Amino acid sequence: MRKKIKSYLVFTSLWYRFGVYLAIPAVLAAIGLLIERGLPGGGLIVISVLLPVAEIISDSWLFGGIQTKDSMKLEYLKTSGQGKELIRTALWTDLFRKLLSAIVIMALFSLAMVMGKGEAPEAAGTGGFGSLLYLVLLSWLVSVLGTFVSRYASLVWINLIVSYGAMVLAMLGIFLLRLAEHILLIDLLFAIFGILMSTVAVKAAVERVERSYHDE
Repeated sequence: MRKKIKSYLVFTSLWYRFGVYLAIPAVLAAIGLLIERGLPGGGLIVISVLLPVAEIISDSWLFGGIQTKDSMKLEYLKTSGQGKELIRTALWTDLFRKLLSAIVIMALFSLAMVMGKGEAPEAAGTGGFGSLLYLVLLSWLVSVLGTFVSRYASLVWINLIVSYGAMVLAMLGIFLLRLAEHILLIDLLFAIFGILMSTVAVKAAVERVERSYHDE
């Protein structure tokens, strides 16, 4: 595990770590608390919608454009015999970090609400563990899908467009939560689809690395 984390941190700058590990969670939590004051149950919803946006935009500082043909992010990997394995490990670790971030941020926010109100916060009109897990998996799934799409371009404004689409998709998912009857089954499907989408995302980037060895 330590080796995987070190492989991932090779690609991250100090500013990226500060932004993703501290600034983004703090800002999202603050926004969620403000929303919660005026709209009980709305804090978790806002966090689950904005988190994919933050993940997609911040990815432009990390693996942005890595799946484009003219990406310069791959050049130094050619100097190492372990370049492909390094990028594969880093990509998987990043996707796991996205899931872990969603879990930690929403769990801590829910805990803060419980400690402050004495009861668990509701989400989109429904409460319980299943709904919280739904929001976590929805946010993660949309983040994975959005970063996968945005990596086919190297311009930040394209990341912004993709993040806007991801926000709409997350809002649609939250609307469907109100209609869900078998929430745990949907959670399971989200988890499976998230893993499949993660596999596709990693494979696409690694294949780009492999092709870069033969580009003229």
